[in-house]
Amino acid sequence: MELWFALGKWPIILFCIILTVLIIGIILIRSEEGELFHPTQAILPTLAAFGFTAFAIYLPQSLFLHAYFAGCAAIFFFILKYGAKQAWPTWNMSLSLVALFACVATVIGWRYYLYSPVGYMLAILYPIIGLTTFQSLVRYAHTLYETALLSLAVAFVLIEIIWILQFLPLHFVVETGFIVSLYYAALQIIGAAYEKRLSRKLLLELMLASALGVAILLSTARWI
Repeated sequence: MELWFALGKWPIILFCIILTVLIIGIILIRSEEGELFHPTQAILPTLAAFGFTAFAIYLPQSLFLHAYFAGCAAIFFFILKYGAKQAWPTWNMSLSLVALFACVATVIGWRYYLYSPVGYMLAILYPIIGLTTFQSLVRYAHTLYETALLSLAVAFVLIEIIWILQFLPLHFVVETGFIVSLYYAALQIIGAAYEKRLSRKLLLELMLASALGVAILLSTARWI
């Protein structure tokens, strides 16, 4: 309750601003894309609006919060300009990492600070990860059924890993970084497979990059 009391007015103002920009942005995307517009293009901006706003509750009420607002505005602009467009899959995958980090960190943080049940946390994270994966893979897969199947599989694996991480004394930001690293590697492999450029060298590079990222996270982690 102390956490929610400390929210103050800034996250509420941020939410109202981002919600307004979100609605206007989706309308503009719809008008620009025309018949090519697909409802899945609204997923990433919506998740980003939720993640950016909710993550603000963990930030100090200082000048840093203003810098955070400015950073969110810039990232949100690029999401609406490039990330949500069908023609920019690389932008979409890159910006999806930021939105996913904000959303996952927010939900895991609720358990970290408010001691919410693990089941509730996993029930919220599963659709978040699944939808984030779905809106990225829809640009590669041939059918929506195929996209949904892959998205559910990726989300299930990551949810299992999140559940395992709850038994380790890790800070919630470190847990989130670990999950986002695995998400990035998984989507790169799936995307490369669809583009027929998957090779042993690429797999090795992704495995080494993921291992390096995890090693850095664990070596600099705040253990509790």
